[in-house]
Parts: sequence; structure tokens; C-alpha cells
Amino acid sequence: MNPPRASLVVRGQVVVAALPDGIETAEAIGITDGRVVSAGRDREVVEAAAPGAAVIDARDAAIVPGIHDFHLHLVGMARSRRALRLDEARDFATILERVSRRVADLAPDAWLTGRGWSEASLDPGALQRLEAAVGERPAFLYSHDGHSAWASAAARRWAGLSTWTPDPSGGRLEREASGEPNGILREAATELVGSIAGRLRGEPLADAIDETLAELARMGITAATDAGDYTDASGVGRYSAFGDSFSSLAELAPRIGPRLRLTLDIPSDAIAAAAEHGLRTGAPFVGLRFGWAKAYADGALGSRTAALFAPYSCDGATGSGILRLEPERLDALMGATRPAGIGLAIHAIGDRAVATVLNAVQAAPPRRPGAAPDRMEHAQLVRPIDRPRFATLGVTASMQPIHAAADREAVDRCWAGRAAHAFAWRSLADAGALLAFGSDAPFEAVNPWLGLFAAVRRQFPGEVGSGWHTEEALDPVAALSAYTLAPARAIGAIDEGHLRPSARADLAVLSIDLPTLLAADERLATAHADLTLVAGHEAHRS
Repeated sequence: MNPPRASLVVRGQVVVAALPDGIETAEAIGITDGRVVSAGRDREVVEAAAPGAAVIDARDAAIVPGIHDFHLHLVGMARSRRALRLDEARDFATILERVSRRVADLAPDAWLTGRGWSEASLDPGALQRLEAAVGERPAFLYSHDGHSAWASAAARRWAGLSTWTPDPSGGRLEREASGEPNGILREAATELVGSIAGRLRGEPLADAIDETLAELARMGITAATDAGDYTDASGVGRYSAFGDSFSSLAELAPRIGPRLRLTLDIPSDAIAAAAEHGLRTGAPFVGLRFGWAKAYADGALGSRTAALFAPYSCDGATGSGILRLEPERLDALMGATRPAGIGLAIHAIGDRAVATVLNAVQAAPPRRPGAAPDRMEHAQLVRPIDRPRFATLGVTASMQPIHAAADREAVDRCWAGRAAHAFAWRSLADAGALLAFGSDAPFEAVNPWLGLFAAVRRQFPGEVGSGWHTEEALDPVAALSAYTLAPARAIGAIDEGHLRPSARADLAVLSIDLPTLLAADERLATAHADLTLVAGHEAHRS
């Protein structure tokens, strides 16, 4: 049987595949029925195409396999478009000013919701001024890292919080000397109020999702893994048992599927429900794809709740963080997911949490044949002794390079003496780990070209100096591989992440040429996609 002939030819500087140790290129590719059918020299591809085939001539532009953001929060991104943003608020006065302006624009009975404050900008001794700014309105503001939140007095009353409310397992309520909660909630305690806070839903959420999908397409992102929620609470509609984010996105699958290959994670609370429905990691689901079960082994650096072997060293910090999952609970999760063919995606940032998770994987029953491997989310501080265990145990290192650029000063302050073990991409790769990169948006920018710059330069564009701990930097091709081929390997999608014949025709025509991309210099700051195709169909055109 003759091979299919291309109905569309795309010419340019084509990256057919970015491998950890090299790059495959071509002058053109041919596409038909949503798949690549030819790749090679321009003349050969054109001559093999069907008569009258359409041609996209990208000239000197780089053409890359579509980016797969392996860790983002799509519902959070959409809701953040409508909520109060405090990421750029560098001091408490700015927080007060922004809160006051937003309160003035809201209906009297509306919740004030938002995110983005940092430990440095929120003054715990002046929270009454924040209470005065919101008045009797319920207000709930997540921190920048999403692992802490502030809830107003009215919101705490809605949730029934009082002096007698105990700290939940894996969480903490900060308190006044009297024992009364002061509004600052850590880790699992955020859900005491977060589960009832006003959330964008229905058509307003759908509109915000549409805007977010357009933003992803402008960046050349054709696939993503939604990292899911803390709990299975607050689900909606037919898929409510799988939590808020999963159920909201599943309801919008007809709007999402043609524009983004989306994999949906579930909270670990929903493992039994997923197993009952016969769902397994990597399987098609309502036009999307069923992902991993998300669990949290610890907190975050910004909230000083990442679980460490040695105490925090920054001013005012005490203790060694919060281990949210004890070994017994991890063992139970492994026992539940293995027979169901569901992989675990376990958030672990501190070195103690990382080691605890790896110990649990090592002790777990073997995975089913063909089952997707477990993932560790973030893995920001990894002891040298634990690095080879990722490859040995088959655990994917799901990491976000932009965190290194954003958090390096906090690492130096709070993980003193351990900074050389932070964001150890090169050491992990050299030890055989599969690195799959994402953004953690909306907590950081979704732009993968800023992430690629951070992976190579260990800083943001425009900053002076040679970068931070550059011995752990990746070369540009290895970084691009971690955004394209590696996520596909992690999910077991052999026809994604590259542009070889038979691959899905997901690609981005960039605003820069291939030499610029491979230089990974300051010019990446303005890089974007001029054209994005998903299954050969246009998702974005500048």
C-alpha cells in the first residue's frame, strides 16, 4: 500500500526531534489527516505531496514540536484572569492599596478572592489593617506559591474557624497568643476556607478558559498536564467525584480538545472513584486524557513548609517544614494505585520529602506492564545520594526551570549550605533521570521560552551576571527535549513530542530562527509562536 501523501507542507528550519543528547532537523515536513507523513529535504517533501497541497513557507523561522507544559493549573490560570493579583506587590502598603481598590469595585455580598502575596510582603503584625480594608466582606487570598493563604474574619466565620479549631493533618492555622486564628493558613489548612470561597464557574469560567487557551497557543504550547487539586471536594457536574479542576475541565472538553492535548490529574482522594470507573493513566477520557493521582508530600519554599532534613536558615523561619504525607499513607497510596494502573504525581520540594517519596516507590508493588511511571513534582532540593534513584525507580522528575530563577535568593537565605543541591537538573539528567518540564502557572509565568532561558542560564533575561549555580544548567537542546519529547515519553505517547513520520502534527512556527533558539540568549525574552498547529489544524496565527 502506498504511503499517504501530504495535503499540507510546512517549510522552514524544522526541529524534527530534540533529544537529550542531540537534535534531528529537516527542511520541511508533510502533513495529512492530522499526522506527519514525511520529513526531510524540501524538494523531496514537496514532490511526495499530493497535487495542490497547501504550503506554509516559514522561511528562516524555527519550527519545533509543540511544547507540552507538564505541570500547570489551567483552572487556576483562568480564574486568576478575573481575580486580584498581588504577585508584583513588594510591600504591605501595596497589598492594602490593591485590596482597597478591588473592594470598591465589588458587589457588597461578593467574595474578594486573589493570589500572589509573598511572606516578605505580608506583615503578620498588621493584619488588622487588612481586615479593615475588606470590612465585613469574606476575603480569601492565596500566597504566591499557593501553599499559604489569608482568610478574613468574615471568611473564617463562614468556615467555622475558632480558637478551638484543631490544625488539620498536614496543615497549620497561625494563631494569636490567645489561640485565636489570625487568618494565615498553611498547607492543608487552606482548604478549610478555600473549599467554600467564591469560585468562578459556568460560562464566566468557560470564557476565561478560552482566553487562557489562546495564551497557551501564542506561546506554542500544544499539550499540557493539569496538576489537579488538593482534595476531591468542590467538584461539579458529571465528574464531581474527581474534584474541582478535573470536573470543571472535563465539562469543557469539547472546547479544549481541538486546541490543546490536555491530560487531567485527579486528587489522591479520588483514586477509588477512578479505579471504580476503570480509568488509568494515559487513557483517553472525554476527548482529553486521564492523568496521574496528585498527592502532596510537603509544602513549599516560599511558605517555609517544604520538608527538610535540616532546619530553615532564613530570618524568622523555624523548624524543618511540614511533611504532609507520612510513610504509612504513602504506602497506602501506592497500594491503591498500582493494581489500578494509575500513576502517582507526588509533590515533593524539600530533601526530606523527596527521600520519603523515593523510599515509598522503592517499597511499592511493581507497576502493571505498560503502566505510566510515577512522577515527582518539583524535586527542588535533592541530596546527591538520592539523584540516581529517579532512574533506578523509574520516577519522572517533573520540574519547572523558572522556579530556579524566581527562588534562588530564597534558596540562598533559607537553604544555606544546600544551594548546590537545589534545582539540580544536570546532575539528575546525568544520573539517568527523565526530566519533564513545565511552568506551574499561574504561580509562575506560563511562557516556555522564559523557562527554557532559565534552564540554560539559571536566571531571568535582562539580569546582570552569569547566572546562579550554572554547573546545573542544561544545554538548549536538552532543555527543549524536556519540554517536548520527555513529557510524551512520561505519558507513553510515542507519537507526540516529535515530528517524525506518523507523529501527531502538533507544532509551533516561532518568531525566531533556529540559531537564535539554540543560542538561548536574551532574544528568547520576546520569543513566541507566529503559528501553532494542533493535529495539523490552526490553533493560533499572529
